Amino acid sequence: MTGASLSSAVTWDRDLPLRYVLGHEEWDGEQVVWARCVDVEGLFVDREPVRERLVLEGCEPYGRLRLAAERCARGPVPLGELTVLVQDEADDSVGDWWTLDQAVVVGAADGDVVVEAVVTEEPRDPARPVKPEVLVFNGVSGDVIGRARGVAGLDRVRRRPQAPPLRLLGCEPWEPLLRRMRRERNGGDGGLLLRALDRSGRTLYVEEAVSVEVTECRPSTLGGALVDVTLLYGAPDPRPSAARAARDAWFEGPPRERNAWAGLSTEGRREWLRYTEPRPGPDAAGAVCELDGRFVTDVPGLECALGEAVAGPGRGYFQCWAALRGCQCGGEAPPEPFTLVWHDADVAREALAGVSVDSAGELGYVESVVKLLRRVGVTVELR
Repeated sequence: MTGASLSSAVTWDRDLPLRYVLGHEEWDGEQVVWARCVDVEGLFVDREPVRERLVLEGCEPYGRLRLAAERCARGPVPLGELTVLVQDEADDSVGDWWTLDQAVVVGAADGDVVVEAVVTEEPRDPARPVKPEVLVFNGVSGDVIGRARGVAGLDRVRRRPQAPPLRLLGCEPWEPLLRRMRRERNGGDGGLLLRALDRSGRTLYVEEAVSVEVTECRPSTLGGALVDVTLLYGAPDPRPSAARAARDAWFEGPPRERNAWAGLSTEGRREWLRYTEPRPGPDAAGAVCELDGRFVTDVPGLECALGEAVAGPGRGYFQCWAALRGCQCGGEAPPEPFTLVWHDADVAREALAGVSVDSAGELGYVESVVKLLRRVGVTVELR
């Protein structure tokens, strides 16, 4: 088959379900289909995070970093996501950014602060400042919460294990992929789009930058005239296997009732948010939105419940949550003011007691969210 429109590609006359369409978009918006697949193996895989032990040498901590350094003698203090800038004191154009996830302060003594974290973003060729100056930021774009004269351990950062190769299972290759399989053309596609579909053929989300270099093709274990195709590279953004439950639930179509996400793990809830349709606020001016807080036991759960309160099942609330960490946009105001009645708010307050995005370390996560919502014009009532 040659390339065709996406609408014709989702018509699938087989007993097996169609879950993915692989292809790319031309400059004029035309969709060129490469393959249709029953499933794709390698999108949901478990890779053990590599935790690093870093020492902020000669550190002057502020706000929540200072509080964590004071309290870590009683046990590790979680800080979530941090950003570290290592630059030259005399020339700030020489420097590199490092992103630390799941950061925990485990020790502090003699002016040093010891942090354990997963390094999720690192420079390809780190600069080596003559006289380094280190700035520690609260989150990706938050306030400075610490300064140091060096970070011991960055030179030993280990890369996370590479994702396993993608496998297109029950694949029906179209002409562009057939040419690739016959080795008539290899490389240079610039990354394709992998569309995840629901049972009706509606696109749930798009996985970008999928590299198609075929290493193996054999008759599919699913039978028929289908094939299983193994690619050289893994998924650009693989998620934990626990997130697969959300993908399976949405395959049956958008949820019609609230709290369909409640039984999912944190990874599953985070995946659930990928499929929700974001809305800037309720349709009616002066609306009163009821947030069911019984299942808000983690941050993705709060986002799921808030989206349903504002716009209904399967919807999300379009808000710049980076504003909690100091994003300069300050948050997104809704088109019309509305009232949010947050029931069972104590569930989230207790579950998220160890989560903080407040640079000063004075507000808990729930209080920070309430502060943001009120700042953008939402009336919040905690029940």
